[in-house]
Amino acid sequence: MKRFFALLVGFGFLIWCLPAFALPALQLDIGGGYYNISGDPRYNDETVVSSGDVFTLYALMQLGNKTSLKDEYCISMAVFPQLSQISPSPYLGSFTFADKTIQVTQDMTYGNPGLPPHDVFDTYYTLHTFNFNEQNQVGVYNTQDNPGEFESFLSGTGLYYAAFRVDTTKLSDDISIHFDLFNLTTNAPFSHDADAQSDPPYNAPEPATLLLLGLGLVGLAILGKRMGSHRKRINLQM
Repeated sequence: MKRFFALLVGFGFLIWCLPAFALPALQLDIGGGYYNISGDPRYNDETVVSSGDVFTLYALMQLGNKTSLKDEYCISMAVFPQLSQISPSPYLGSFTFADKTIQVTQDMTYGNPGLPPHDVFDTYYTLHTFNFNEQNQVGVYNTQDNPGEFESFLSGTGLYYAAFRVDTTKLSDDISIHFDLFNLTTNAPFSHDADAQSDPPYNAPEPATLLLLGLGLVGLAILGKRMGSHRKRINLQM
């Protein structure tokens, strides 16, 4: 009886934990991108970031209770870091999305497109609506675990995708574009996000570099102390 009760409790705990490990119904990925866990302040944490100014953004959808091929989906493209609303709207360059040129911020709206609160909004944004094509499928993967590896899963099925070409070459170096994917029909759920790279690229210090820098500073401190002691001995001899 005790064993049965223990098994029942364990099974219930497993069922309770499953949502935490479930694959998101909607995700964004960037070809050749990387997952931002380095603390780069220009991008959102836990976001796929492009490795260049020209890239392909992939919208990924898994069928579920709140996602279907009949629904209409939307990609939000928002200026990041947040900007306050200014009149007249500042000009911060432009970028292209699916062959359409978007002037920042003249072709954008200010506020929040209806997404749950997070540290991107309120800011300037624009929207692109689309539908997934049932013919376009890719193998199931999590962009958090396999960022930028869309092409590695082309032979599989299970996720529907839509691909969009993005060019941020003419975008101001002071900002990035943050991408969100959500379902317009059910207004949920929102996705793993993506960011366009800013210039110049951010390079987080490697642990080995930090160690060498620390050893160098310690060495300089020891050398300075020895030189000071040597000067004192010379002064005493004089």
